[in-house]
Amino acid sequence: MSAMDKSKFEQLKASGLLPSPKGVALAIMRLTQNESVNGNDIARTIKADPALSGRIIKAANAGSAFMTGRRPIAAVPDALVVLGLQAVRQLALGFSLVSGYREGGCANFDYSGFWSRSLITAIAIQALTTRTKAAAPEETFILGLLSRIGCLALATLYPQAYDRVLLKYKDGAGAELVKLEQEEFAMDHNELTAALLADWGIPKALAEPVYYHSRPETSTYTEGSRAYLLTHSLHVAAYLAELCLTDENQRRTMLPNLFLLGTRLGIESEGMLALSDQIVKEWREWGKVLDVKTHDIVPFTQIASSMPTGDDATDDDADAAGSGGIKLRLLAVDDDRSILALLKKVLSGAGHTVYTASNGREALSMALEHRPQLIITDWIMPEMDGISFCRALRETRVGRGIYVLILTSMEDENRLVEAFEAGVDDFVVKPFSPKALRARLRAGQRVIQLQQEVESDREEIRRFAAELAMTNRRLQQAALVDPLTDIPNRRYAMDRMHQEWAAADRSRHPLACMMIDVDHFKRINDTYGHDTGDAVLRRTAEALKASARAQDVICRIGGEEFLVICPNTDLDAAAQCAERLRSAVATTRVQVGTLSLQTTISVGVAAMDKGMLGPDALIKAADQAVYAAKQAGRNRSCVVRPRQQATLSAAAQG
Repeated sequence: MSAMDKSKFEQLKASGLLPSPKGVALAIMRLTQNESVNGNDIARTIKADPALSGRIIKAANAGSAFMTGRRPIAAVPDALVVLGLQAVRQLALGFSLVSGYREGGCANFDYSGFWSRSLITAIAIQALTTRTKAAAPEETFILGLLSRIGCLALATLYPQAYDRVLLKYKDGAGAELVKLEQEEFAMDHNELTAALLADWGIPKALAEPVYYHSRPETSTYTEGSRAYLLTHSLHVAAYLAELCLTDENQRRTMLPNLFLLGTRLGIESEGMLALSDQIVKEWREWGKVLDVKTHDIVPFTQIASSMPTGDDATDDDADAAGSGGIKLRLLAVDDDRSILALLKKVLSGAGHTVYTASNGREALSMALEHRPQLIITDWIMPEMDGISFCRALRETRVGRGIYVLILTSMEDENRLVEAFEAGVDDFVVKPFSPKALRARLRAGQRVIQLQQEVESDREEIRRFAAELAMTNRRLQQAALVDPLTDIPNRRYAMDRMHQEWAAADRSRHPLACMMIDVDHFKRINDTYGHDTGDAVLRRTAEALKASARAQDVICRIGGEEFLVICPNTDLDAAAQCAERLRSAVATTRVQVGTLSLQTTISVGVAAMDKGMLGPDALIKAADQAVYAAKQAGRNRSCVVRPRQQATLSAAAQG
């Protein structure tokens, strides 16, 4: 799992813009962090919010839709017993986020659709884990609800930038959303989701599968393990959510793949249909409770019963998927029912999924709907013959890569040339023998397998390139950060100082800087050891960051020395800031085991002056001032006035 950089997440969290619980939900989360809290305290807090009380009771009763033997819950204390404090804490978090983030400033982000999709996913994962026993259903509900919270977080943090990303994604920019997010933010919604779940106290065993659920094949979980089942359950739940929110025609196209995904969880097609319809029913009920938009859907059992002959081969597809060989989605086209029946028998017997059509026009529609990998078509047919069908197929984007085998009783060379020029890949002479057909089919399989391998290689190269680019960005960032204090290092400081100098020179704005030196640092190292010295440096950096202004840039430039760059700041303002930093460090204690130390700093302050030739001169002036501060007794700030000797500031301490 790709863990998000901790310091970067803390910076995002410090912005105050990340989605977070509010009101009673926040109170519940704080209460549950106290080990001595009891159920009565939690129940009283929940009852303070009638809407939350109803939702918690609804959640406690939700499992009864998918299991039997549980009596209805009518009171909050009973709901706490059924759900447990941890689940209640997580549910309060989720319900608070649903209520608090229904709209925002990202124009292309569908806030209403986001929560509709999240709610279906939550109900579906709860239903699936009730069957698979991969995790407690009460806990998996929140995983589904927050499985894409990183998308909402990016839309909240960077509304304009994420708006551009979504626009590219909707316009079919040829890149996955994750890739576009990485290019724009050097992170993606999956990483941010995992970081948020961890920050909210969701156990790693539950949060980690959320990171992998959109592409479960990238995980290394053992097949049949709890993590594997949970990841694939969430993947199926997300797919079902997409199925519910798309239009009915697309739903018919996508439904067979839902059955295939269900087989990975040991759920047969009939069971998946019944379960899906129950999930939709629960979705509409939950939508009323949470005020989330829902809509009526034609029952999946009804859609499946009205699908054309050939779609019932879905079970064969599922069996083929587990057999280890390359099994195909095939479309057989012939106006002769007996030949069509023979084709289906031969092809299904080989483990392939077979769709059928009786003429070229019907076949073209089914090819666009089902996207077969190989088509076997007769030449002479009513309405649209095989050659016209092939030409029309090759004009579509979907049809360009489909392997086409034509059945013909004509062996005339010129007619065969016409067929190949129309886009046919191979032919079988009628009347055909099943043995000959299988031989031609194996040739097509080899071509298709090679195509799949090429595409897999391309995808691997794209993935490697994306990972390499991300690694390079992280290495570049690491090269500019001091690993001990987690603040910018000397290289960054010098580059930034030159940038700020040039900007101040152009705009005629003031610029100041401070040199800071930890007092008696060598004595600390010699007396207590380098581990204690490192702790002093880290704590000093934390105190400086906490007390500095937002625009100030704090850097460690070596040893016990720090540089603070103060853009758009005159000397007097910088002197006040210096005294605030000095005072903050002086009142900070460094705790190392049983040892408690109080350290101080000396600060030298200088501002940009007409007599200075460049940023090096400004830094040198500040360095001279910090030397004067140390000579004057340390634990004080010293200011360099233009064309004057360094003098102690009035606020300096002895």
